[in-house]
Amino acid sequence: MKSLDVRFDPAYPLAKLRPADYNPRRLSEDAFVRLQASLTRHGVVKPVILNADGTLVAGHQRTKGLKAIGETTTPAVILPQKVRLQDEIKFNLLHNRVETESSVVYAEPGPIGRWCWIPWQTIQVEESKNLPFQQAIGFMTAAHGPWGSVVIDDQGRIVLNAEYAAVAKTQRFDVLAWTVASFDAGQLVEDLTGEYGVYDWSGLEDQAPVWNQHIVQPNRLREHSSKAKADKVRYKSEVWERLVLPWLTTSHRVVDFGAGHGDYARHLRAKGYRVQDYEPYRTLKGKYSIDIRTIVGQLRGIERELRENGLYEVVVLDSVINATTSLNYQHWVLVTVNALCAADGQVCVGTRNLEREVAYENSEHSISRDSTRLAFLDEHNVDMRFVRGKWQRIRYHTPESLRGLLSRYFEDVQLSDTTRATVKAVCRKPRPLPTGEYERAFSEEFNMPYPNNYRHNKHREISSILLELTRERNSTLKG
Repeated sequence: MKSLDVRFDPAYPLAKLRPADYNPRRLSEDAFVRLQASLTRHGVVKPVILNADGTLVAGHQRTKGLKAIGETTTPAVILPQKVRLQDEIKFNLLHNRVETESSVVYAEPGPIGRWCWIPWQTIQVEESKNLPFQQAIGFMTAAHGPWGSVVIDDQGRIVLNAEYAAVAKTQRFDVLAWTVASFDAGQLVEDLTGEYGVYDWSGLEDQAPVWNQHIVQPNRLREHSSKAKADKVRYKSEVWERLVLPWLTTSHRVVDFGAGHGDYARHLRAKGYRVQDYEPYRTLKGKYSIDIRTIVGQLRGIERELRENGLYEVVVLDSVINATTSLNYQHWVLVTVNALCAADGQVCVGTRNLEREVAYENSEHSISRDSTRLAFLDEHNVDMRFVRGKWQRIRYHTPESLRGLLSRYFEDVQLSDTTRATVKAVCRKPRPLPTGEYERAFSEEFNMPYPNNYRHNKHREISSILLELTRERNSTLKG
């Protein structure tokens, strides 16, 4: 790969920049003041990135800061071809994150205070870390050319963006670099690695509607296609395997809420267990099309069970909280499972563990091209990822935040497996909630929105029955 794959302009006119419709970072007033101070002190040591059509891919806040201090130009890397929206956003994320390197890399520096291209042959990687991040960078450089840059001191130490330089060494492309005096490097690193905003995914809401979440539904209990592994299964549910199955009998009444493809419910029903499942975004077999007929049938089945036998002894909520697209939907899910749970019943919960994800990301595990493990979290610990051609949200909780959340809906919350990828909890003693909260939650969870603003409106009977049963349970609990 050669540096000619991209074009570098050291003085691109700010007036010609075309901001993108989205911007995944939001800057506070204090952070914006610090950004201006940094630009005044050091200048621009990291070029903005432009799409081939002139759209600003990365560097929105930097260009605002430059205009605020009276500058009219900025260093810019212009990509050789127009890239897709999802790649534009990946550039933005990686460009903002590329400062947080941990590798130790040296190379041949250029003149202080000037841009130059460092030959890849001079790059020496003494300590390579953060491999998931390196691989994510590598996917983008392989597809679009050397879009990044580094800051190197006059002693040859790469002080910013060392992971990018490590990728350049592996892929054999020259690196755009800004050289600073070693006695200035410490202050520059301190200024550039400070907090300059939080991720804000609100600009992508139209790209990630709630029904996109069906793409995260795992295939549970499916056999391997390999004959050598024919006796093994993959993607077992830790919630089912650890919290439910060890004590479950055929007399227990169970509902799997947000059941995905319904693999466990189907498997257990075949063995005589009384398990029902509800998945508002159940898809047709082998397709992404939503199966409305089956979804309504699930509601009718739960409706009959509630009418004949009352609330459930066991509610399973496996990998649902982490797929909720907003705090409102997270609330409505938990209000609904609170309602489905009998006074002496229990809710078994499993969701993504933020602490485990951070530990994984900081490790030296590799990643696959289709599913990067890098997380770009907003203030609510929500990440956005592009999977199978669609944007999806992934919500994370720490054990402490999960306990605090669940305690709003249940008096007794017992956590388990707090160091595993899925943090789990068993919740008992549902708290009585206001009637209006139940009504709103049922109208959302049992009548979810679908493409083209469609709702099936088959939820009224189940909502009425469940509301009456919940009132009876709550009056008993209060008494």
